[in-house]
Amino acid sequence: MKHFLLAASLLCTSGLMYADLIPTLSSITPISTGPYAGDYNWTYSVSMAADQQVRPAVGLATGAMQAWPNFFSILDFGSPTAFPISAPAGWGGSADTHAQDAFNVTAPNQASISDIQMNYTGTTTMTGPATISGFSFVSTTNAEALGWYEGQGTKYAPGALGDGTEQGNIGRVIVPYSSSGNLQQVPEPATFVLLGSSLIGVGLLRRRRRA
Repeated sequence: MKHFLLAASLLCTSGLMYADLIPTLSSITPISTGPYAGDYNWTYSVSMAADQQVRPAVGLATGAMQAWPNFFSILDFGSPTAFPISAPAGWGGSADTHAQDAFNVTAPNQASISDIQMNYTGTTTMTGPATISGFSFVSTTNAEALGWYEGQGTKYAPGALGDGTEQGNIGRVIVPYSSSGNLQQVPEPATFVLLGSSLIGVGLLRRRRRA
């Protein structure tokens, strides 16, 4: 319920982004065994638009011709163990205090909190529309905050101006909450209920005044 309500609120901010590579939180699950027991597994999926491709890039794939990388970054992931524990085939990632900015965009990014950047390292071109699932990262918390992402893909518009050019996009995404930064913590479900009740009350009051 909490993720559904938050997803609806993120849709209201869709004017901040345009279709490229869009990461979305899928689930948060506790880790009970292994070296990260007691931590949490944050799993994301990435949506790729119909006018978008990810292509092999020089330095990331053998024999690639495209000069720039295709990637997405989840900024301010905010965990000392912020690195992928699993990713789909053809993707590789790393954690850093400041991820590479996508083409022509710069999202708010706090220097004190680590980012995650996932590069496309595959050897074949992927064309949208598509959903790429299975990006999992470790965090020491399951508390949620509203953060930012950046994506960089390749424009797919055969015969049109801009086909084959690099495209950057920016938007909001749910990240682990960190008290060391200035992240906006996501309210608990009870807070959403109270907010919804207050909005209904305001609506009824307005109707009565109009009547």
